[in-house]
Amino acid sequence: MTPRAPAARRTPVLAALCALALAWPTSGTGAAQAAGEADAAPEIQGAIATTLEELGEDIRVYNDHVVTLANPFMEGRLPGTRGMEIAKDYCEYWFREAGLEPGFAGLTSDPEANPWRQPFPLAATPKLIEQHLSVADAPDGELVPTFVGGEDYNAMAIGASADVTAPVVFVGYSIDGGPDGYSSYADGDDLSGKIALMLRFEPMDAEGKSLWSERGPWSARASFANKLRAAAERNAAGVIIVNTPGADDPRVDTLSRLTGGGSGMREFPVMMLATTAGERLVDAIHPSGPSLRALREQADAGGGIVDLPLSLRMHADIERVSFMAENVGALLPGRGDLADDYIVIGGHLDHLGMGDFGSRSGAGKLHPGADDNASGSAAVLMLADKLNQAYAELPEGTPARSILFICFSAEESGLNGARHYANNPVAPLEQHSLMINFDMIGRIRDDRLSVSGTGTAEGLADWVAPFFEASPLEIVVPAGMSGASDHSAFYNKGVPVLFGIIADFHNDYHTPRDVSSLINREGGVKTVHLFRDIAFAAGTRTEPFDFTQVTAPAQRLGGNRAGNAAAGGGTPGDAVSMGQITVRFGISPGNYEEGSGGVLVGSVSAGTSASEAGILPEDVLMRWDGQKITDVMAWMGMLADHDPGDEVNVGVLRGTEEITLPVTLKAKDQAGR
Repeated sequence: MTPRAPAARRTPVLAALCALALAWPTSGTGAAQAAGEADAAPEIQGAIATTLEELGEDIRVYNDHVVTLANPFMEGRLPGTRGMEIAKDYCEYWFREAGLEPGFAGLTSDPEANPWRQPFPLAATPKLIEQHLSVADAPDGELVPTFVGGEDYNAMAIGASADVTAPVVFVGYSIDGGPDGYSSYADGDDLSGKIALMLRFEPMDAEGKSLWSERGPWSARASFANKLRAAAERNAAGVIIVNTPGADDPRVDTLSRLTGGGSGMREFPVMMLATTAGERLVDAIHPSGPSLRALREQADAGGGIVDLPLSLRMHADIERVSFMAENVGALLPGRGDLADDYIVIGGHLDHLGMGDFGSRSGAGKLHPGADDNASGSAAVLMLADKLNQAYAELPEGTPARSILFICFSAEESGLNGARHYANNPVAPLEQHSLMINFDMIGRIRDDRLSVSGTGTAEGLADWVAPFFEASPLEIVVPAGMSGASDHSAFYNKGVPVLFGIIADFHNDYHTPRDVSSLINREGGVKTVHLFRDIAFAAGTRTEPFDFTQVTAPAQRLGGNRAGNAAAGGGTPGDAVSMGQITVRFGISPGNYEEGSGGVLVGSVSAGTSASEAGILPEDVLMRWDGQKITDVMAWMGMLADHDPGDEVNVGVLRGTEEITLPVTLKAKDQAGR
């Protein structure tokens, strides 16, 4: 089939904003004028307009895509949000405009299904139905404070749906087993039938900085999971976490939102209380007694629990709702003898929304995800257009592979969209010759782009070398497979891959600072041009790409983009030795493949950190304190960064559901086990 010519362009920003009205604007861009419109050349005014005009059409198109997808209107593109629905509509719109066919038409016989989409289920997410917090009784004649949900407090999904009325007891930071014998509790303390009011974070100095942390603002003992475990072991009926007055942490001024749980959830309700609301509560209890700040200072020194003469009512109704996410895909049909072979070009469309998981700076603020991964999605959209035009210019009878363009969903929560496609492809994976993936190509520094995967097919490294040499970019080729991104799902199935990502990581990764104004448009477009040439040559190459396993040493944190971001960079091939690891997790991995996108649990040893946390054989370790686990070697690098007693939240894929389990790491024994 001869691809149809591109239709008239519409302004991307207006297209996105008008999606709900189902009435796309019809103003054309340069491509539409080139198709024959007689409009006069527009008058260029202003520095930015002049610069974009001088840089050329590709820069303007790339800019439009990134700015639109990273606009706050898209709500951080978290699956299940209205913004993500609009972002998917946006990508489908531009695939149509490129003249492509629906990507998933052959996967369903349902006439009502959208053939541009590939739906798949995601694990249940929490939805707040109702919450209530009030004083059930107070000393006679005292003013009773009132609390407003969403302003003064929030229910948290790490707690249960419940209605509890009980007396309150102040438990300091709710930490046992701290340094130098510190404990918020005395032997025999029992919280049965009581609501524990606890402080956020951990003991701090007069400036509000941690007394314990050596590597960051707080130690692992400050985690919610650690605090809740200590309260649960003492049979608390409910927990209220109050933002600690005077803490030197920007999160102290925000309330945590309703966030995910899993098997790490507690059987009692959990709420977070704002600092000002906590002060009103304590003042109502002790009008002439210690303030919340005074109670904090007492807890800093290790004081014990304090009974408070009032009762609270906590009510939380949290529904866990499963929903369908969707990949968005478009097909450029092949020709002749190669038409049944496929190349997949993809990048993940989703990001973190308000940072409820995976954020490096805390929840509650919009994470636009401009580099991660509006930049890669923009490349997919542009390549769909460019390769369609290139195929249209092929001489009659030239064989060419089919190219499937996919904007994947739910990558941030565990490569879910790519894994679903790899398990449910449009054709057998044996007919997939190559997968090209883009993730974070928008902040290229010094023209350095990392491209890994050149060792995943026989002769692939030599074949791509001329394209690398012809590019104005400096192509950095890692020694091993790098990146826990969507290409991993294909590599694990025996499909050769090429993965483009920035060679030098930035500290704005997974924070609200990942905004479109910081994008290197020129670097992104140079990447598009490089892979246009590679993909077109791969599509028309008569020889197959024969898959091979990568045998070069895996990277420690150099192959994990989360680790790179946290450390400010990484050196490819920087392997970690077992001697650097002082803790024992307690599993035998069931897979050692590089870039596998997780660690399969083969077996669990009794009495270890893993067994006590509830990790089971056949689980897959996906996240480590919100950071994605690439493979065994990357995970070992994460273990090497911890000391005995540290607590981490481990994201575990169990069946089709990802759950979060708090794990307290134990020391190796004398035999090094």
